[in-house]
Amino acid sequence: MNEQYSLGDLIKGNVFENQSNDENISLISDLKPNEIKEVEGKVISKRLQKTKSNKSFLLITISDKSQSIRAIDWYYPEENNNKIQVGDVVRVKGKTVLFDNRLQINISNEDDSIRKMSMAEINPEKYLKFSNNDLNILKSNLEIYIKKVENDGIKALLEQIFEKNQKLKEEFFFSPAAMEVHHAYPGGLLEHSLMVTEISLNLCNLYQEEKEIVINKDIIIAGSLLHDIGKIQEYSVTPAGIIKTEAGELIGHIQLGTKILYDESKKINPKIKEKDLKHLVHIILSHHGEIEYGSPIVPKTIESFIIGLSDNIDSKIAQVKDNIRNALQIDKDSEWSEYDKRLARKIRIERDD
Repeated sequence: MNEQYSLGDLIKGNVFENQSNDENISLISDLKPNEIKEVEGKVISKRLQKTKSNKSFLLITISDKSQSIRAIDWYYPEENNNKIQVGDVVRVKGKTVLFDNRLQINISNEDDSIRKMSMAEINPEKYLKFSNNDLNILKSNLEIYIKKVENDGIKALLEQIFEKNQKLKEEFFFSPAAMEVHHAYPGGLLEHSLMVTEISLNLCNLYQEEKEIVINKDIIIAGSLLHDIGKIQEYSVTPAGIIKTEAGELIGHIQLGTKILYDESKKINPKIKEKDLKHLVHIILSHHGEIEYGSPIVPKTIESFIIGLSDNIDSKIAQVKDNIRNALQIDKDSEWSEYDKRLARKIRIERDD
């Protein structure tokens, strides 16, 4: 599945005029035990296995934007294993049952019990989450931050990327910040970058009290807005969800971001000072904080420390909030979230007294 579309087309609904409106296809989070259902989902894993008595079965996990569910096929495991691949969107027929206190689908004994869906059938609303924030307000906040920059060269670079280059501008406005970890929806990159800017400026104000220690506020704003700019080329949005591009797989957003900066810096007047450009590139290269977390170099300026920490704060808090939302979606009275392997913990859900 490698068809890709512009976010503008997805949002305006220009691509999927013939998509299925079958009301029997539910979001996974709507499923209840002991239902005979057709369930649509994106294959995120599959394993052909054998029991101790040497009987084959196919274990697949499918997901939509609400959650994931496991499905098990005892009847046509080899055939269906060959029919589908990870990343395909499929429609499975079966009965929902509780197994180990978790809902799963026992796939029915029919030769079409698992069917790969065509791109035209897929409803992107089942797979794409969208920001709760007003895009126009986010755009306005971006313009406000750019206007606060006093350095002419740094401001010219920001204006070139976020205002004059229409392609980069549109991609930035609608790009996700990740596939699933945090801000994994159209507009997520803009939302995340603005939050990192706000957190960074607050930290800057807190720590800029000693006269002998200078924190460059223009670099703070520009570095925060640009730290993840390479993600506009790392991810692509399809009706079945967010995928990594070939450039994302082979190069990654950190290196892609530095190239964008160097390329766009050649187009501006007044020119940005070489030391400022290097500083912004350093922030992109170091914003993951540690080499083992993917940064080719560690932060070596106070501004890069601030932005790296702000990036980590926003991504972690976003993960915690998503974890809580998912738990409440399953059970509104939940006191704890499910265990999150990325955070390596469960989260207690606070209530108003």
